[in-house]
Amino acid sequence: MGTRILSASSLLSFDVEPDPDPLTVSTAAQPVIGRLDITVGVGASGPVFCRKVTVRIRIGAGDSALTENRGQLTSGVIGATGWTARSGYADGDWQVFEFATDRPVNVTGRAVTLVISQIEVNKATGNADLKIIEESSPTNGSFTEKTTDDVVAKFPAEFFFRNFRPTSVMVGNSEPAELKWDGSAGAEYTMFWGRNRSEVVSGVREWETPEGLTEPTGFMLQAKVTVSGVTLTHTLTTVVMVERPDLEIGNLSVLGQVGLLKSRMLLPGELEAGINVIAPTDGILSVHFPESNPATVKVYTQAMYGLRMFSSGGPHIFPVNKGSQLSVQVVAGNPLNVIVKWFGFGTSSLSDSVADS
Repeated sequence: MGTRILSASSLLSFDVEPDPDPLTVSTAAQPVIGRLDITVGVGASGPVFCRKVTVRIRIGAGDSALTENRGQLTSGVIGATGWTARSGYADGDWQVFEFATDRPVNVTGRAVTLVISQIEVNKATGNADLKIIEESSPTNGSFTEKTTDDVVAKFPAEFFFRNFRPTSVMVGNSEPAELKWDGSAGAEYTMFWGRNRSEVVSGVREWETPEGLTEPTGFMLQAKVTVSGVTLTHTLTTVVMVERPDLEIGNLSVLGQVGLLKSRMLLPGELEAGINVIAPTDGILSVHFPESNPATVKVYTQAMYGLRMFSSGGPHIFPVNKGSQLSVQVVAGNPLNVIVKWFGFGTSSLSDSVADS
């Protein structure tokens, strides 16, 4: 999964997501061509103005460099208008990419995704240096540069870690959850869940919770690989819902009707035509491909994950805030080959509010 980074001085946040995720190093027989998607969003201080973001990638053959081949790198912008990706240029052992706006942009949520592609990953495992420099201002005046440092992990060529999913996305109250994943040997796998629970699960690829679940529970599985003294980590997450969950209350005052959880599976006809709604409640969208038959789903969640495309695996989980736009559509393949479920924390149904196209 991608990582969200903020520095002490930055006004923006940046979600850095490699593709493939995770990146593995190239070999003489099999070069790895990847890309970085850097999604610009609002930081901890709230809405801010931005007029340029600069991304610096270290070039070379070593563990702290990402690629030796700077000449084939390209850049682009997706998800917004008014941004221009300028041609990259060399600056010593860095390749520099500038993404400028036509005019200062007021960033209130997720603003834009900056893409650097055609990255031929070098052959050295390690953490490659990445610098992101924003020109931002809280007031649309006196723009200053603020630098955020990050690293991009490059795993051994044989490493893989994917398809972390529950056997069922919903279990009965007090029933255990079973989770599965695919992962290469030689890594240490640790499961985190609930309220500060953890367990090393390196020897298995199927795992059941020690106790039954009584409330919706998030799970994070972390893979850790150490090469030449450098530790590389990669995490995957999922969630399991609970029918009729226990309710823990301190003080509760209720005026009117209360709904705890309302679920609905989207029908094949809806997925083929596409739905575009305003979420009537907070909720969770789950996208799952149970079979190997092909299908591609396009999901857009406003101010959370932006636009994503999926064609296998899952469940892919999207928390959705009440009042935000949500769009789902099967854009290729048979809609019967995908299961899309909405778990809403309220009494309104997903189809109650239609968004503007």
